Amino acid sequence: MERFIIIFLLSFSLSASNKLDLNQIYNIIKHVETNNKATKIGDGGKAYGIVQIHKICVQDINRIYNTEFTHKQAFSETYSREMFMLYIQAGIKRFKMKYCRSPTEYEVVRMWNGGIYNGYKKTSTLKYLKRYILYKRKLNN
Repeated sequence: MERFIIIFLLSFSLSASNKLDLNQIYNIIKHVETNNKATKIGDGGKAYGIVQIHKICVQDINRIYNTEFTHKQAFSETYSREMFMLYIQAGIKRFKMKYCRSPTEYEVVRMWNGGIYNGYKKTSTLKYLKRYILYKRKLNN
């Protein structure tokens, strides 16, 4: 329970300071990835859960935060959300150190799709970003 409170507070503080709403981004990505279905498997069996988490992402989170998540926990919406928040927060921190500014919402979305290291620069993430923007418009109407 304590870990969830810490994650919530980190999420809230990062969202407030960056003017990014990570909760909203997560909720839109759930629809983009799986139409809000936690049991989905994608990318040829490599991506699990509601936001389609890859094993390499779980390994990164465990390395960065010294946690012990498993790839199968991505089928739990609670764990998926926590892993998403941790991964994106690590990406935001890296981005700030590199560019001395916060990433935009769209750069965060591209990080999720292409990885926190360079995903926001990959042309392969632009199609994903377009899907995100369409779902965002649809959900906000």
